[in-house]
Amino acid sequence: MTIGAGRSKEEAGVGFSRILNRDLILYLLDLEVKRGRRYQNFLSILILDLIALPDGDGAGDLEASYQMLATLVADEMRETDIFGAIGEKRLVALLPYADLSAGYQAKARFETILKYYDFRSKGYEVKIHQVSYPMNGTDTHDLMQRVLA
Repeated sequence: MTIGAGRSKEEAGVGFSRILNRDLILYLLDLEVKRGRRYQNFLSILILDLIALPDGDGAGDLEASYQMLATLVADEMRETDIFGAIGEKRLVALLPYADLSAGYQAKARFETILKYYDFRSKGYEVKIHQVSYPMNGTDTHDLMQRVLA
């Protein structure tokens, strides 16, 4: 499953035009960290993982769950947020200028909207983690290790 910035809304569905591919999201993360260091700005990163439920037989509907997750998150994001895919089951949202508190607020907002969609019926659950610059890392490498962990 590859969904990237080059696909149109008609091809990928509502909200998919804002999903960036892994290489571009990593490049933009590096730029935001450098900007944060230079101008003493904050950056929060929300990591959204689709996790297969253990009681399922692995036949969950990954495609539908991924598309719904992407659509729900893209609809709730600010225009300045950066949204991308890091893996087949992992999306990230870069929230420039968001400190730890603003990141928690965004995480809570995403968790609230996600509870209205039944990912369990598709065989998955969604876990959201937060990583913040400079609290969890002071360079791109440190942050990426936490994002990919």
